[in-house]
Amino acid sequence: MNVMSGKEIRMRRIFKDDGKAVISALDMGLFNGTVPGLEDVRAITKAVVDAGADAIICGPGWARATADIYGGKCGLILRVTGGVTKYSQNALNHTLTVSVEEAVALGADAIMTMVFVGEESNPSEHEQITLMKELRWECHKYGMPFFPELLHCNWEDQTDFDWIDACARAGFEYGADAVKILCSAKDFDKVVAHCPVPVVMAGGPKSASLEDVVQYAIDCGAKGCAIGRNVYGSDDPGARIKALRKIVHGE
Repeated sequence: MNVMSGKEIRMRRIFKDDGKAVISALDMGLFNGTVPGLEDVRAITKAVVDAGADAIICGPGWARATADIYGGKCGLILRVTGGVTKYSQNALNHTLTVSVEEAVALGADAIMTMVFVGEESNPSEHEQITLMKELRWECHKYGMPFFPELLHCNWEDQTDFDWIDACARAGFEYGADAVKILCSAKDFDKVVAHCPVPVVMAGGPKSASLEDVVQYAIDCGAKGCAIGRNVYGSDDPGARIKALRKIVHGE
């Protein structure tokens, strides 16, 4: 008999039988305060969960305040780094704010840490990458999936292949079980091919519609999408989740 590890069980709560996931990112308030669409934490959580989101991304306060809504219905990816607000002088200086042990106590199915790649714009890059080492081992001990978000600092071209490929590969090389990265404008299939763990799209070319970019990412081998303001900031977040499910899961 094959006995799953805790990590495998938790991964299956996020990535469904087809190995893919539609994830609703609800964590912007950690860094930017109250933003349009996230004013009522319970209402937006219910909207995306009822529409079929496979998992949500949020901080510990949000997780506690809405546990009765998402618990047993969709996965919980807990954001464990932050430490900045919209008034911080260095908004990229994200540090550890939640332990893996607390994430387990909150019922998380994975933890997410932020890494901004590009030392010239982010003096904290080294510390954020080094933190992945510490979290990787803690996650291993607790059977918790490690799911970092790696965003690059090439502000002039957020869809640049080389930068995005570097983000994905760094996540894999430092022991991630899945990575959340931006979508390159071209050759995203090569980014996915270079990263042996599941790749989840965080965004993509602004010139294209969200649905078109998600379809492109899935066609390139991505295992899903993690969308924030384009869902919670839309006129109908539930309808947006359902549209994404149709693309990702073919439903």
